[in-house]
Amino acid sequence: MATFTLSRSRSWLRSPWAIGISIVLGIGLGTSHQAQWIEPIGELYLGLLKMCVLPILLSAITTSIGRLMTTQDAGQSIRRILIVFPIGLLLVSGFAVGVAAIAEPGRNLSASTLEMLGVIVNQSGIDLEISLTGAIPVESDLDLDSLLLSLIPDNIFNALSEGQTLKVLVFSIIFGVALGLVKDVSTRTCFDIFDSIYKTFNKLIQWLTLLLPFGLCSLLATQISKLGLDVLFSMINFVVISIATFISIYIISTLIIWRQARTSLGTVLSALRESTILAIATSSSLACLPSSISSLSEGLQFNRQTVNLVAPLSTTLCRFGSVVYFALATLFVAQLYQRSLSLMDLAIVVAGSILAGMATSGVTGILTLTMLDLVLHPLKLPLEAVLVLFIAIDPIMDPFRTLCIVHTGMAATAVVTDLEPRHYSSNFQEGREMGDSNLLENY
Repeated sequence: MATFTLSRSRSWLRSPWAIGISIVLGIGLGTSHQAQWIEPIGELYLGLLKMCVLPILLSAITTSIGRLMTTQDAGQSIRRILIVFPIGLLLVSGFAVGVAAIAEPGRNLSASTLEMLGVIVNQSGIDLEISLTGAIPVESDLDLDSLLLSLIPDNIFNALSEGQTLKVLVFSIIFGVALGLVKDVSTRTCFDIFDSIYKTFNKLIQWLTLLLPFGLCSLLATQISKLGLDVLFSMINFVVISIATFISIYIISTLIIWRQARTSLGTVLSALRESTILAIATSSSLACLPSSISSLSEGLQFNRQTVNLVAPLSTTLCRFGSVVYFALATLFVAQLYQRSLSLMDLAIVVAGSILAGMATSGVTGILTLTMLDLVLHPLKLPLEAVLVLFIAIDPIMDPFRTLCIVHTGMAATAVVTDLEPRHYSSNFQEGREMGDSNLLENY
């Protein structure tokens, strides 16, 4: 009986009802100015989430890349990956920047709301004076070269201790490649250790998701007590534009898979149905991974061995949904502060969104939002005053962001992977129709 009650409590805390109640309660406490006593709860919750970022990032990226390097046909797959993954990331990031630049979701705030945001920014302790009624001064040394040069860690332990996420990401990629090329029995132990670290912190994240309603209520109440409700209404345009962008990329990804699968569109939609539903229902790209592999290899007849290797890497490394969201959010914040972006600034947004998206490897939910600062910081834009806005709408955006991660990752995997020979496909279908399990096992 106690086990049943505990299970029901966990399910309820993860349900949309709990999130909705926490949002309503947070708004109520914030508007009544009764948020002071729960403010430390939100700060503690964010601190616990940030604590898990670097261990998950280091272990997930290193393991995925390292194990790919140990396969026999790694050369061909890596050559395709080095072409498809970067081009795909650049395309989705550029597409999101173009949509946000044209739609301008952050241009509709009233002067009083902008003034209030300016007060909060100056109270946040940032060494930055911002006038929200004019342009933000830009430092002369802001360029893409300085951003790229800042990615190389001269001391990985220092980068870990200071929480320099992008430097840890670059180190994880390089370390994973080198570890995979060693090809020694002892490296299996290293992979097992990293895998254990990942599973441990992933379990911790699962525990923390049970506390999300309490953390969200505290964070929302604290910020609304300072900002008021007018700021939250400014996110309506951003939500609509973001969802439209995710749906557009979903459609494009489906067409790419359809072209690569060389079968009917109905067959493709049927094969993708389960992974689509899981992505929206669970908001976890890793939970969708088995379904994605099954859809590509069994449903659409892509080479199973290659899919088994490439699909986890695309899900872990190419966080397409996060890249799109960061690009949209960065331009929203820039428009919110009436910041005009040059071509160089837009290039920084495209590149920074890709890197920040990759840095979200293995994390979900509002923990993803903390990476937005990796894109905003080079542009001298603050995250603190607007973070609550993105936290408030994240229960709506997270399923669509996850869907984009899963589905576009499947499209990238389909481009990298070859189909099985024709005789395999026909025999597979024949085996299914005849119910011959022995035939299936032979393939």
